[in-house]
Amino acid sequence: MMKRNRLVLVSCFLYIAALQCLSCTGKKEAQKADTSKQAEQKTEAAPVEMKPLYELAAPHGFMMGGAIGYEQINNEKHKNMLKGDFNSVTFTNELKAYSLLDWGVRQKNGMPALNFNKADQMMDFAQEAGLKVRGHVLVWDAYMTEWFFYEDYKNKTFASKDVMLKRLQNYIEQVIVHFETKYPGVIYAWDVVNEAVGDGGDFKADDKSHVRTTRGGTKNLFYETIGHDYVKYAFKYAYDCIKKNGYDITLFYNDYNTFQVGKRTAICNLIDEINAKDKINPDGSKLCQGIGMQCYVGGYGTQSGCMNPNDIRLIKEAIEVYAKKDLQVQITEMAVRNYQKDNYSIVTHAEFYGKLAKMIKDINSTCDGKFTCWAIWGLLDNPGLPESDYSYKMNGPYCGLYTWDYKKKDAYKKVNEALAN
Repeated sequence: MMKRNRLVLVSCFLYIAALQCLSCTGKKEAQKADTSKQAEQKTEAAPVEMKPLYELAAPHGFMMGGAIGYEQINNEKHKNMLKGDFNSVTFTNELKAYSLLDWGVRQKNGMPALNFNKADQMMDFAQEAGLKVRGHVLVWDAYMTEWFFYEDYKNKTFASKDVMLKRLQNYIEQVIVHFETKYPGVIYAWDVVNEAVGDGGDFKADDKSHVRTTRGGTKNLFYETIGHDYVKYAFKYAYDCIKKNGYDITLFYNDYNTFQVGKRTAICNLIDEINAKDKINPDGSKLCQGIGMQCYVGGYGTQSGCMNPNDIRLIKEAIEVYAKKDLQVQITEMAVRNYQKDNYSIVTHAEFYGKLAKMIKDINSTCDGKFTCWAIWGLLDNPGLPESDYSYKMNGPYCGLYTWDYKKKDAYKKVNEALAN
């Protein structure tokens, strides 16, 4: 009996020892598994923090620009987007003559009066946000208030060339001096003349610079009242005003399709005319110092032609051609058009933007540092736009770096990544 009891006790001890061993082994395996899991977590790549676009662009020699219109002046999300990623801003309409001219009102000297109310609100925002401003635009024939050209601002008899030159000079000086007096140093560039080079016969056949006489059948009233040289006079008046007052502002000619070879050639001819020594510019001063390339890229109102890699090559070549003329070059109003929301189109749009950003990042190595700003106007998707809308055709509803509610898209991430690497 005693022997049996001893055997039972021994068996119990052995059983308990076995359980403890199994328990110990289980704990060790669990610890190993936990350690392995922690190691996996440590080896996973941490999310890369994206820096503001303007910070990434600065080492490559250019500013990043965005756009805002008066309808967005109280939109905190839009303003925060600009403050977060950009250091240059353009007002879409508020500095144009048809926005500033005070209808039919004259000063004591007989010159047109200006109303700066909306423009000053825009400038207040830019100054407070620490954003530099591209002045856009002093002279543009499109949508221009017709009464500006009338002899007495009322009847439809056009004023003489001499009268119009005085009005043009007075208008340009009023605008430049107002903003430099109230917001000194905020405007760093002015588009002096916008879209003066015609298309499809909107110019005289023997005019190598293609200065437009009409726009879609509507007469260019600057050309009609002053003549071909209105472009050069505008640059001369802006240049003299800036020189006389000691302002630090670069003067640009701005246009669309600037990367298309035929128009590129006409623009180069126009710049040569503007800067040539003659009776308007007797000192041979460099009146025009920069080219603004609008760069709406892709098919107009259609997906066909969008995200074409050849456009990146053409933009690069155009920047280099203009830079060889010893001009600053800026992309001033870019939109990478996209009209479709399917996965393929969204992915292709993002990849195209990344390749475009890589080209722009490297461009100053081949154009002697002349590229100074990349400004994007097609910043946001706008999927609610009807196809009949002008902005639908100009930008495309899915052109943005950001969604309609200001979330960063894959296109933004591709641009950020390209500028960072």
